[in-house]
Amino acid sequence: MSKFRIKTTIDITKTDPDRECKDAVRIAQQANFNSLMQAIGMRANITWTDSPRTEDNMFWYWEFETEYQDVFMLDGDSTALLKQDISGVPIIKNLTNTDPLDKPMFITHGSDQNIWIEN
Repeated sequence: MSKFRIKTTIDITKTDPDRECKDAVRIAQQANFNSLMQAIGMRANITWTDSPRTEDNMFWYWEFETEYQDVFMLDGDSTALLKQDISGVPIIKNLTNTDPLDKPMFITHGSDQNIWIEN
């Protein structure tokens, strides 16, 4: 198993709204979390014990594990393929994001980067 840690300025709060939920913010927060999980799930099955959490209302942090080592490895970078897969995935902005987002998507590199991945 390999463990990964995500840090992002995008609100990825896992809210688990039910069908009767009318709270648009809760629904959108869950949608962002789902988008992130689906992007990760294109290459790996994942497990996690704790939901994303925010610290200092600045960043959201989330840790997950994959069933295989080096599933996102490319050219010696253990997160390269994951960064490629996540980059450009659309998100819903204007939630409780801590950084104004010009582009409503996960950005894994450059001056507009809003998500960081560690192994």
